Amino acid sequence: MNSNMIKKLNCTLNLERQIVGIKFIFTEEEFEKINVKQVVHKLSYCNTVRLATKGSSFKSCIDNFFCKASARALGLMDVNNDIVSGRVYHSYGMYNSLGVAKSVQKEVTYIDHKIYGVVVMPLEKFEEKPDIVIMIVNPYQAMRIVQGYSYNFGVTKNIKFTGNQGLCSECTATPYETNDLNVSLLCSNTRLAAKWEDSELGVGMPYHKFESVANGILETLNSSDPNKKKREMIERINKDNLDLNVTLNSSYYRSGK
Repeated sequence: MNSNMIKKLNCTLNLERQIVGIKFIFTEEEFEKINVKQVVHKLSYCNTVRLATKGSSFKSCIDNFFCKASARALGLMDVNNDIVSGRVYHSYGMYNSLGVAKSVQKEVTYIDHKIYGVVVMPLEKFEEKPDIVIMIVNPYQAMRIVQGYSYNFGVTKNIKFTGNQGLCSECTATPYETNDLNVSLLCSNTRLAAKWEDSELGVGMPYHKFESVANGILETLNSSDPNKKKREMIERINKDNLDLNVTLNSSYYRSGK
């Protein structure tokens, strides 16, 4: 991976969590050959992502998935009739009627082919390209990511979220199936299971768009960020000895002091 780009992005956005890469594994043979620690017993997909944001690396197959909803979203388990019909989520009291629940399930993204397992680890640890990049960020950082996307690709046209299956469907399956960036407000389950902060949300995108988005974030920092954030950024740049051009009083609006 481009470690220098990741360092610049961490510095520019002041990220508190590491950027995570997700790679899909299609066969048991391929899975066994991957030199990454396999999850012991069962762990939710949400928590593998959370641990990866703190530096850990894992591979998981269906035997390791604690959460069936994520296994279905990621193609490790079939989506059954009770899910497709809306009966399950309607029974939880999440929707006003079975019809609404069914319409939501029709739009929820599930990977539509079989996957054997997944590798989840910090992006910078990947020696080969992952399939999806996930960033857990605050709203300001999410805004800058979307601005970086728009710099190269224009308006984001595939954003969708329901506040359910935030990491597995909205941050992973949706970017994979739409081949585009998605923003997620996460969901009640992952916020409880992985203990995300109330101020955090998720952004997922295909890896092949990540470097362009990262480049867009760097290219728009002088026009977008206020002087206060730029001064903090300059301190981080000097500390990490990075080659980044930050110019005060250059935003397209009043920059402030």
